[in-house]
Formats: sequence, structure tokens, C-alpha cells
Amino acid sequence: MGEFSKEILKSPLISFVVINYNGGEYLSQCLSSIMEQGGDSECIVIDNCSSDDSLEIIKRFNVYLVVNKKNLGYPIAVNQGIKKAKGKYIFLLTPTTFLEIGSVNRMIELLTEDYIGAVAPRLKDKEGSTIPSIRAIPSPISFLWEAIGGSRFLPGREFFRPWKLPHFDYSKEQEVEQPMSCALLVKKKAIEEIGLFDERFFLYFSDVDFSKRLLKHYKTRYLPEASAIHIRGGTTKNLGSERIRIFHKDLIAYLRKHHPVSLLFIGVFLIVIGEIRYLCTKLIQSLGMGKK
Repeated sequence: MGEFSKEILKSPLISFVVINYNGGEYLSQCLSSIMEQGGDSECIVIDNCSSDDSLEIIKRFNVYLVVNKKNLGYPIAVNQGIKKAKGKYIFLLTPTTFLEIGSVNRMIELLTEDYIGAVAPRLKDKEGSTIPSIRAIPSPISFLWEAIGGSRFLPGREFFRPWKLPHFDYSKEQEVEQPMSCALLVKKKAIEEIGLFDERFFLYFSDVDFSKRLLKHYKTRYLPEASAIHIRGGTTKNLGSERIRIFHKDLIAYLRKHHPVSLLFIGVFLIVIGEIRYLCTKLIQSLGMGKK
């Protein structure tokens, strides 16, 4: 197991910030992948009141640990980590993301450009297939299209400039609008300019909001030569059906902040759709338990 030297921790070039909630199943691999990157680094783990064996696993590694007394949500935890970070660059990670060796150095090379504020790697699943991780900044119509199932039934159509970019070329290095924040390298200077993550969100859309604000001052770059393995839904599954309500609550918060007029017209519809999805999921779960 690798360790960071005390000398490095005095003035690191990069601060890894890992936000954990019951991610004990994945933490060892995540933290080991950080240690394997080597270089001038520190690692900060914010634990959102995990009830599994996360703390025992974290304590095996030479990291700075913050343990919250309750699950404060993703944005608050991210901000706690950023405030503790001493690095010039901040790498945001979830415990279900494992960096491949050498990826960080390639990403830092891009951040030496003044106009680039963040860099995202290619995300792959355990089988090595690329995960669709790059999205556009969504419009209210994008949310309506998703809510009525347009992207599911007509996935290849470019109606309304699809939010999830089904035709994005993941083999090409390019500027992007909104990468997933489960693996995102950001200049600390950029965060100081645009502000921390918005704590009005709990889990979803805080990264969308952050990317939207970042784009007003910097470019975000996607780098396919840098890669990480990501387990999709690895920890959010712990929230059960409640994550559906959280998603729609955060969606309404996003619309209220960025599209308040549209919220007047589609807000009720989105709330109803969210509650129907929640109740259907609960019903399916109860029927499944009944069969057992």
C-alpha cells in the first residue's frame, strides 16, 4: 500500500477529494488507485455518516478524514473537502471510481493552459467499455423530453439537442460542457473565482450547476487518453427508491435557479412524474419482497 510522505503533504500540487457514503465495498480499490498515481499529492476523504465498514477501510490509508454525523449530501461534503485542500489542483472522486496509472499526469498537463479550468477522463466499466459520461448543459425542454421517455424510445434522434449526447465521440479529445463529477480535475483558482458547489442541492445537478458556472470563465476538456474505471450506481443504490424523490427535488431546485419562468409551466408536471416513478418503484419492491 502506497503512502504520501509528510514532506509532500506540506504543499501538494494536487488534492484528491473523495466523497464517501457507504462505499466500503469499493474504497480500498479507489484509495489504492490514488496512491498508485504517486507525485506531489494529498488525499482527503469526507465520509457522510456511513453505516458500513467504510471507516475501518479508510483508516488503513494515509489520508485526511472528515466524518460527518449525518448524511449532509454531496455538495456540502465536496465543499468541506475543497476547503481543506491545499493543492493547486483538486481531483473530485467518488469511491466507485478507480484511476488508471498515469492518468493524472496527463490531465495536469492540460490544466497548465490558462483557459482550461477542468479536465475529465474517459470513464470505463469493469469490462473496459466506455461509459457515456459527457453531457450538454440541459434546457427545460431536455427535462421534458427525458420525463416523457423520448430518449429511451427514440435514442438516436437529435430532438432538442439531447442532454445526454448519444452521438458524442469518446475517442476524440475536445471541449465539453458537463462531464460527470465522479472523476473531475479542477483548478483550485477556478473554484475560487466561480464559487463552491451550491449546497441547495443534495445529490443531483450540483455538478451541472458547477459546470454551467465554470463555462462562463473557463473551458472544460475531455481527455480520452486519461481513464478511470467507474461502477455506475455503486453507492446511490444505498438510497433505494428515495433517490427518485431526491432526483426530482434537485431537478426542481436547478430549474428554480436557472430557469424560473419554465418552472412555472413544467414544475408541477415534473413533480407528478417523479412521484409516479417513486410509487411504482416502491410497488415493484414490495411485490418482489412478497414473492420471497
